[in-house]
Amino acid sequence: MKKVDLAIIIISLVISVTSFISTNIIFVPFVIFLVYVAYYFLLIRKRIKNYLSKSERIHACYHFINSFVITMSVKESLEEAYQNGLRVAPKSLLEETNEIENKTIIERIDFLRSYFNLGIYKMFINIINLYQEQGGNILVISDSLIRECTRVEKSLTESTSIGNRHLGEYLVLWLLSFFILIFLRFALSQFYMQMINSTLVIALICGYYLIFLASSHLFFLRFTSISVKEDNLNE
Repeated sequence: MKKVDLAIIIISLVISVTSFISTNIIFVPFVIFLVYVAYYFLLIRKRIKNYLSKSERIHACYHFINSFVITMSVKESLEEAYQNGLRVAPKSLLEETNEIENKTIIERIDFLRSYFNLGIYKMFINIINLYQEQGGNILVISDSLIRECTRVEKSLTESTSIGNRHLGEYLVLWLLSFFILIFLRFALSQFYMQMINSTLVIALICGYYLIFLASSHLFFLRFTSISVKEDNLNE
């Protein structure tokens, strides 16, 4: 999140500078900067953090389950399958597993349910329990689970790709809008300076920056929504 925090602060700083250029009022950029930074840290930062965390958990769950099942079908060892499932695990998952190394393999698998907190991992645990009780071909037993994992992973990858493209387009359009505002400030300098002597014009320019903030809020609400079923840990 540090990179995201820094990026938002830099963007807020740049926007606040443009607000000074467009209004020629010294306190306006300070107000704009404080409003933007306060909005991010108080309202949207937690949502972005949860989005990044859930995306990471979904990707990690997909790789863990696939690697586990494939290794299990070859080695028929829960321990080796578990270790192979963690081979490309993110740092946050490895930190969780380091605390449970003294537990049995089944306890470790059950413990990770709270980390992944996903419906597909609950399905995975049920399949492992069924395999432990009845045996059989793990690939056959887990076929529907693997297909569901692939569907979830593909859906998240595609939605992230589309979201990133829309984010780029959104930023470019607003960047052009800011550029036009600054261009008018210098291209029509005398007329522009007469205009900004009006309180109404200053209010409209400030309103323009608030509209950008409001539209950004609506954009991030859609961008950070992930429609993947989570686990009911109470069951």
